[in-house]
Amino acid sequence: MAITSDGVLEMTNSGNGAVTPHLPTEVLTHIMSYLFCADRSAAGQVCSHWREASLDMRFVNEQVVSLTRGSAADNLHVLMNILRHSTRPFYNFIFKDLELRKMEWFWEKFGPDMRSLILVNCDLGEKMLVAILKSCDNLRTLHINACRECLMSGRLLDDENDVKVLSEKLLNLKELSLASNRYLSDALFNRLVNICPNLISLSLSGCQISFHSGLYKKFYPSNSTVSHVSESVLTFCNILIFLNRQAKHLKYLSFSSTLIDGTALVTLCTIKDLKLESLKLQCCDQLTNVGIRSLTEHQTYLKVLDVSFCTRVTDASLVCICKNLVNLEALNIRRCRAVTDHGVKQIRRLKHLKELDISECEQLTSECITDGLCAAEGEDNEGNENNENLVDFNHLVPKTHVAKSVPSEQRRINNNLEKLYANALNLDEKSILSIATSCPKLILLDIGYCFNAITDSSIQMIFKELVLLRSLTLSRCDKVSDLGLTGMGAGNRENLEKTWTQSYIEVPEPQLRIRLGSRVEEEIWRDAKRKREVKKMCEDLSMLFDNDVCSGFSLARLKGLKELDLAGCNKITDVSLKYAFNFPELRLLDLSLCQQITHEGLDFLTRNNQALEELHLSQCHNVTDMGIAYIARRLHRLKSLYLQGCSQLTDHSLDSIKIHCTALQFLDVKACRGMSIAGIESLIHLNIDYSRESEDLMQCKKPPPAPPMRR
Repeated sequence: MAITSDGVLEMTNSGNGAVTPHLPTEVLTHIMSYLFCADRSAAGQVCSHWREASLDMRFVNEQVVSLTRGSAADNLHVLMNILRHSTRPFYNFIFKDLELRKMEWFWEKFGPDMRSLILVNCDLGEKMLVAILKSCDNLRTLHINACRECLMSGRLLDDENDVKVLSEKLLNLKELSLASNRYLSDALFNRLVNICPNLISLSLSGCQISFHSGLYKKFYPSNSTVSHVSESVLTFCNILIFLNRQAKHLKYLSFSSTLIDGTALVTLCTIKDLKLESLKLQCCDQLTNVGIRSLTEHQTYLKVLDVSFCTRVTDASLVCICKNLVNLEALNIRRCRAVTDHGVKQIRRLKHLKELDISECEQLTSECITDGLCAAEGEDNEGNENNENLVDFNHLVPKTHVAKSVPSEQRRINNNLEKLYANALNLDEKSILSIATSCPKLILLDIGYCFNAITDSSIQMIFKELVLLRSLTLSRCDKVSDLGLTGMGAGNRENLEKTWTQSYIEVPEPQLRIRLGSRVEEEIWRDAKRKREVKKMCEDLSMLFDNDVCSGFSLARLKGLKELDLAGCNKITDVSLKYAFNFPELRLLDLSLCQQITHEGLDFLTRNNQALEELHLSQCHNVTDMGIAYIARRLHRLKSLYLQGCSQLTDHSLDSIKIHCTALQFLDVKACRGMSIAGIESLIHLNIDYSRESEDLMQCKKPPPAPPMRR
């Protein structure tokens, strides 16, 4: 099982006379480091040697055991029995919406080696929490979020001996989150941070913190420090005492969803020796430009800043951020409604930026992209025609199709930006082409709800240039059709267009004609005709030419795609699923509201994308039992399946799922009227959502607001 001193690969006898070579464990481990978690787990089932390699410490440290009410409430004892007899190590645990009682053996077995413990809305008393923490000797991350039972009485850690013991056991604890705890007080806060002497990360997001000095004076009449802290209120002044004491070590802070204002932020960022690397202020409506300006002047080491959903953040704030925070790597200004193109144009100053979220900013237009993020250095909106770093998009986008590629020396290349969220913006095709040609290293792109920008022409440039994409979101971009996804609309097929032109020219209809059908019927007829034409074009190409050479820039060029969201792109048909979907690493696919998809397309989809773990087909009314049978038989790694509103499905689909979907954990069959309650409840091993109430259909995630109409 190893390489000898002579460099010879060791051979072993398999028992039947055959000699089998074995790679060293170190080599196998290195190979598996390139695999996704599910692939690595599957590889570990090949033999004991591969299993040993798959359980290397670097892989085990990344794995998390998650137990939630939806997945574990009914069979928690079964899962616990499996863990009780398991011989492999587990270091990271998440408990959500569970009652943690009678689990002493669990903490005795896993507590000493546990690295991360996340408790979300769990029912446990203060004594049990103390007992749990005492069993954890190597804990590095602790989240106690929305756990009201252990805080409500106010007696947590009221024994000084417990505080002393835990402060010695939790020396390795670096990250503490107390988010969404309404019963957290100054006394409880002080006790909890006192048992964590080496904290570098603290989250108080969603806590009811009092920032007003008048309220502090009410509970602390004298301005001097008092020995008895309040058990009724959590004040910012008390938190500041801890921040001043821990300033040299703290690097990550979160005050999201609190009432922190400009004055409090000024006080926070001017703490002596405080050098933050990450600050999250999401949904802080009281923030002002004064606070942001002071933050940028004093915390110049920031790498991550989140001010999303802060309505008072304006261009002035953004200018200060881009001017002073030169080390910033991630910036989130989602739904900062006061931000305009002028402010976003300054973001190009951030040379180290890797992640940017400008989604749902209502006043942004295409200029923030073409003249800002992707503009040449020093451009001032005047249009420098002679600048060699600029792309002349007026020549790049002809009226009929996407032009040929632009020489790289004419582009301004941003090789740092890896993730861009530009959801629900009032963009146009020109801005999409600018992103594609200027940001070649993007691995995540979210341009959903950009109705005018995403067309069959503009996505061609995405498929051509952004071949490193791992996640692509085009949700509700209803102008996308099979032409764009398959590449049939690309501009590199001039030599073929002449051959096909005569076959596909539409004869103009006579002007004097009485329409007997409605507009909807006409659109259905037009979609069917378009589907036939695109299918014929794809078939001709597959028979006569090399698909990669002649089929334009297909979605299939994005070989490494792991997540794809095409929800609401209702012009997509089975043709795209057949000719454009072939991704060996695709884990998540959302085709909700793609109502022209049938079992024929699902046949090809399941043949060519067998790594799928999450599939959304909600409101796909043409999906039948046969399509679900294809899914159940071929997608062996499927964990979540969403079939809400698929009205043609019956209990036959449930039978297929019951027999073949051994890895499935969640099934959504709301509003599937052809299914019986008895059939649904027979899937006792699944977490199933099958409520048929019409109001349940409205409980889905609300879409972002539509961008404003162009002026």
